[in-house]
Amino acid sequence: MTGTTPASPGPAQGSGELALPRPPGFFRRWIDRHPRTVDIVIATVTVLIPAALIPIMAATVSEWPLLPVGFVCAAALFAATLLRRRIPFVLLVIAIITGAIPVVGEPLGVLSAWVALYSLAVFARSKQAWIGFALTTLVWFVTFLIDNTDSLDFAPDAAAPAVWIQVVAFFLQAASAFIVPTLVGLWVGGRRRYERALIARAEDLARERDQRAQLAVSEERTRIAREMHDIVSHSLTVMITLSEGAAAQAEAGSDRAPAAMRRVADTGRDSLAEMRRLLGVLRAPDAPAELAPLPVNGSIQTLVSQFRDAGLPVRWHGEGDPIPSGGGVALTTYRIVQESLTNVLRHAPHTRHVDVTATNIDGTITLTIDNETTAASPPADGTGRGLVGMRERAALHDGTVEAGPRPDGRWRVRVTLSTKGTT
Repeated sequence: MTGTTPASPGPAQGSGELALPRPPGFFRRWIDRHPRTVDIVIATVTVLIPAALIPIMAATVSEWPLLPVGFVCAAALFAATLLRRRIPFVLLVIAIITGAIPVVGEPLGVLSAWVALYSLAVFARSKQAWIGFALTTLVWFVTFLIDNTDSLDFAPDAAAPAVWIQVVAFFLQAASAFIVPTLVGLWVGGRRRYERALIARAEDLARERDQRAQLAVSEERTRIAREMHDIVSHSLTVMITLSEGAAAQAEAGSDRAPAAMRRVADTGRDSLAEMRRLLGVLRAPDAPAELAPLPVNGSIQTLVSQFRDAGLPVRWHGEGDPIPSGGGVALTTYRIVQESLTNVLRHAPHTRHVDVTATNIDGTITLTIDNETTAASPPADGTGRGLVGMRERAALHDGTVEAGPRPDGRWRVRVTLSTKGTT
C-alpha cells in the first residue's frame, strides 16, 4: 500500500507545466507523501505489538530460554521492516528464520513474511517476488513436517492415504496463506510501475516539446541573421562604393555625382524597406508579414544591374530552363548571387570583370561566380558569416557550395541546388 515515488509530479522542466491527474483518494496521496511514517506504523503493528506477547507465550510453555532469542529476532525484524523498501529480501530471510523458532517466533515470522512478500512484489522485480513466495512456502512446509514427524506415519498401511492427504492439505494451506500478499503486491507494484512509466513518458514529451520550441527559435534566429547579413552587407557595400565614386566625381567637377548620390539614396530606401519588413515579423509574430514578392530570374538581372551601377563589371549568362519563379529556390539563388557579388565588391573592387553563370538542367541549378583577383585588393575583414549563410541556404535544397581560388588566379564560387520537390 505504499510507494516512494509520488504519482503526481510537479511542473515539468520548460516553459509549460506537465498536467497529470492526481491519484484518487486522500488516503493514497497521504501514503505517497509519508513513506517513512507508513513504515513505522507497519513495523509497530507487525513486530512491536506481537513482541509484547513473547513473555506471555514463553511463560505458557515454560520456555524461558527462548525469551532473549525472541527479543533479538523482534529487534532485527523491526529494523528490517523500516528498510523494507531497500532490502525486502533481507526482511524475508529474517522472517523465515524467526518463524522457525518454536512458540515465540512463529507469530512474528508469519506477519513479517507477509510484509516481506508484499514489499518484494512492490519494490523489486516480479521474478524475485515469486522466488520469495516459493522459498517461504517450502520452508514453512518443511518446518511443519519436522514438527509433526511423530504424528505422521508414512508406513505403507491402510492409513497412509489419510496421511498424504493431510500433508498435501497443509502444503496448500501454506501456499494459500502466502500467495495473498504476493498477488496483492504484484498488482500494486505493477500499477505503480505503469504510473511511473506514464509519468516518465509525459515528462519526456514535455522536454521534447520544449526542445523543439528551442530549436525552432534557434532556426528562426539563424534565418533572420542570414537575412540581416545579406541586406546590411549588400546595401552598405553598394552605398559605400557609390558614395566613394560620387565623391571622386564631385572633386573632379563631373556632373554625374548627383546621379550617383541619388542611386545611394535609392539603395538606402530599398534596404530600409526590407529591414522594416523583417523587423515587422519580429514585432508581430502572429500578424501576417508585409513581404515583397520573392525574387525571380528578372530580379537577379536587376541585381546585376545594381552592381554594374556601383562600378562592378558583371557579365550575366543564363543557360537551360529559367530559374523557378517564387519559392525558396528563387530566394536562395538571389541571396547567393547577392552575397557573392557583394564579396567581390568588398574584397576585389578593382577586378576587371565578373562572370555570373546560371544553368538549370534536369532539376539541378548550378551557379558559378568567377572574378579575377588583383594585387590591389584590400585585406579581407569579414567574419566568414557570408559563406556560412550561403552553405546553410544551399543545404535547405540539397545543395553544396564551393568557394576558393583557382590555379589561373581567379576566385570561384560554385553552387548547386536541387529544384525537385520544390514549390
